[in-house]
Amino acid sequence: MRTGKRILASAVLACVLVLAGAVQPVAASLDPVEDGAPAPAARAIPVAPVDPGSTAGRIVLGVADWLEQRFGSGSQTVRLVLDAPIWAEEWGDAVTLHLPGARLVEPSVPLAQWELGDLAIAVMPQGETAYDFETALPPAIDKGPDRLAIGQGTVSGTWRSDLEITTRLDANAADIRFLEGKGSQAVETVSLGALSVADELVEGDDGLWDGRSTLTLSELEVEGFSLGRLDVAGSFEDFDSDLILQMRGDFGAFAGGASSPTALGDLLMPLVEGRWGKSEMTITLHDLTATGDDADLGGGELSLRRLEWRVGADGRGDFADLSTRISATDVVLGGATASEIPPALLPHAATVDVVLSRLPLRRIADSLSGLAKRGEMGGPGEESMMEVILDHLDAADSSLEIREIHVVTPSCELRAEGRLQVEPASVFGIIGRMDARVRGLNALMALAAEEGDEEAVAMLIVLQGLGRPVFDEGADEPFYAYEIDLRRDGAVTVNGIPFDMLLGDLPLQ
Repeated sequence: MRTGKRILASAVLACVLVLAGAVQPVAASLDPVEDGAPAPAARAIPVAPVDPGSTAGRIVLGVADWLEQRFGSGSQTVRLVLDAPIWAEEWGDAVTLHLPGARLVEPSVPLAQWELGDLAIAVMPQGETAYDFETALPPAIDKGPDRLAIGQGTVSGTWRSDLEITTRLDANAADIRFLEGKGSQAVETVSLGALSVADELVEGDDGLWDGRSTLTLSELEVEGFSLGRLDVAGSFEDFDSDLILQMRGDFGAFAGGASSPTALGDLLMPLVEGRWGKSEMTITLHDLTATGDDADLGGGELSLRRLEWRVGADGRGDFADLSTRISATDVVLGGATASEIPPALLPHAATVDVVLSRLPLRRIADSLSGLAKRGEMGGPGEESMMEVILDHLDAADSSLEIREIHVVTPSCELRAEGRLQVEPASVFGIIGRMDARVRGLNALMALAAEEGDEEAVAMLIVLQGLGRPVFDEGADEPFYAYEIDLRRDGAVTVNGIPFDMLLGDLPLQ
């Protein structure tokens, strides 16, 4: 089953690579060959004879050059093989490229081929550097006895040859299934009802970029896992072109880690010099269920009706603000993990909402870039990355604001909010205040007594006596309110009483 999942992911990646390569024309004219110059090496990806001065010639030769560089004989990862040369035909202002019998071959395993079939991509020039394209997804991608079947699907968009990025992309597919085995022996291991992706970049008059992206998939079924729907929506404003190219081009290298400290320093420089702007993203899951060993649940089950995660960043000023909010409703947990927690304490709804304010991200990136280039990333006797980060946070008066923590279980409810900030002069390195409210202390005490946990009972009795009762309108049971202060001298107080004195009154073993 795990092999099937890896094959599915690889098949989708292979399809995207070929289609992405095929729809990225290069508009530059061909350079003349000087007398006495060595003859060009034979193409690994052949091209049918074409007039290089025609629209079709410019597009087909540009595409072929791009494919040759990335999927030709020089590729060490995967190579594109065709049954016949690439050819093109003109239809008015449009050009249709044909890639007959396309398949991807792994050089280390020549027999492991992804068979894509005949591909046709319609390309329409929109000025000197912009090209609209459209193609149909292949109905099936085969690798040996396994098949990725696609009921229907298309990919369209706009390619900018001067930037070498896609500024518009629309893709959709329906009835996607992965089958292991041939004929009557085939077993469907993965199914997806529908998938759509939309992405657009817009360059403003000031040279800065805005963008919008969405991804939606529905009715995902895999052994041990099902998902009713996934929605992802993101946007950004006022980003400069260097950061756009970084995110669309070399961001994978940044996310995956650099091969050397110097390379890491180079990757950080656009973050220092570029304009970040404002961005946000929301991910929403509906009707998720995971069961069995694949979910590490010990044969149990995890399900939730809705999970929403929002993240935002605003780097338009000298300092950046980051925020995140995650909430889940109708959560049900079973299996080995749940068996270790009394059912009355298993959360069925939770929300966490926090904001990091006045973050000197540009200064931190600049310092870390310098450390990386000097080879001083936390070696013996050298300033550590964490020390650098904390010093910058202190100088900028950065803070963590806890807007909301809300956890609901069958027996109790917790609410909290507060604010913390870096303070190197303090004992713990941070100072701040939290306001918390707890409801259900009587139920918790009864549960602890049932479990024979005398220490927990004693702690809950002290907390109940210390708390300030607050009644919500119409509620049968009060919340107990607590003001928690983390002071510069390291003292922690709860409603003005030092926490170590509270612990001293408990029968701890």
